[in-house]
Amino acid sequence: MQIETGALRAYYLFDVADTIDLGSLRSIAGGGLARAPLVLRQHTSQGYLQFPVPPLVALLADQEYQGQPLAVRVKLFDYGVISVRLTLRFSGSWSDFSDAVVRFRQNEELLDRARRVASDVQDEIGAALDDPHVPLMEDYLVVEIERFTNPITGAQLLGEHASALATLLLGETRALSSAEVEETLRSNFSYYPDDCTIVQWDTAFVYDRRDSADAIEDILEFANSQLLELRTYDQQLDDELNAIYATQPGRTTRGVLGRRVAERAASLRYLIVDVLELTDRASNALKVIGDAYYARVYRAAARRLGLADWQKQIDSKLASIGDMYRFFHDESRNHRDEFLELIVIILIALELVVGVVTLLHH
Repeated sequence: MQIETGALRAYYLFDVADTIDLGSLRSIAGGGLARAPLVLRQHTSQGYLQFPVPPLVALLADQEYQGQPLAVRVKLFDYGVISVRLTLRFSGSWSDFSDAVVRFRQNEELLDRARRVASDVQDEIGAALDDPHVPLMEDYLVVEIERFTNPITGAQLLGEHASALATLLLGETRALSSAEVEETLRSNFSYYPDDCTIVQWDTAFVYDRRDSADAIEDILEFANSQLLELRTYDQQLDDELNAIYATQPGRTTRGVLGRRVAERAASLRYLIVDVLELTDRASNALKVIGDAYYARVYRAAARRLGLADWQKQIDSKLASIGDMYRFFHDESRNHRDEFLELIVIILIALELVVGVVTLLHH
């Protein structure tokens, strides 16, 4: 299996803010920004998958990596994510390709480069960031082959070369068991006989024409941005729950007229609304309609990344925080009721005192 045209694409996604005002941006690092709508192959309708708010993309200057050019591309999503893609072109034998994949996986040098790029971009677009925070990162590797020297079908890859393909996807150097090979290649998709896409939780293999490969990789990038968003919301909720659990018993009930309790309730209400709004924005950032080929690829990526499980976890924590909010709200109301009752008692007492004093004077 001699590879004529291929590439390794390392994606590093950073959640840096609640939102990014894409409309205010014109360039990054001196390079122009362009809208990046999801362009699908002509065999399917644009209506199946589309970005209501297309991200912005910029091609930065190439870097050098082990004597070869490393292409750098940055994409900005309006829900606060900066995606840095590092691409290394490849042509050669399957064996050399496998070795290159192993070196490319979990590469600290590439990660450091991506972090520097993201940090520089974040500093440059700081005015467009709403509520920036310490970045949270997610990475993903796409192993892409556009053409083999001798044409190979998707069925041949999944049949004759299944073991080699599974080893490549997992970055292993030893042969895998038949059960592991089957599990690794389980989420596979082909539209034509001569293409094949395989989705894993941290890696994908894309053997396709240029236009379709670009669409699939955009979909995989988007799915990872959703995972990053869910992880960010989950961390925010964890931090809030930890702060609540760390509160000493009785401490929240102190304060003038229960003001501290009321402030705590208001803070929780804001957090719930904020997370629900941001979750809705991220989940609706890609419209998926019908059961088209690309929609199936997206759903497979969502399953592999466990997006539904993350969403359930967030929903559960939101429910817990909702219970806490109701508790603090009730506490605050009780404080106000107690204060009003005290005022009534004081007024009654004053009235009695005035009455007694008046009687004594008569």
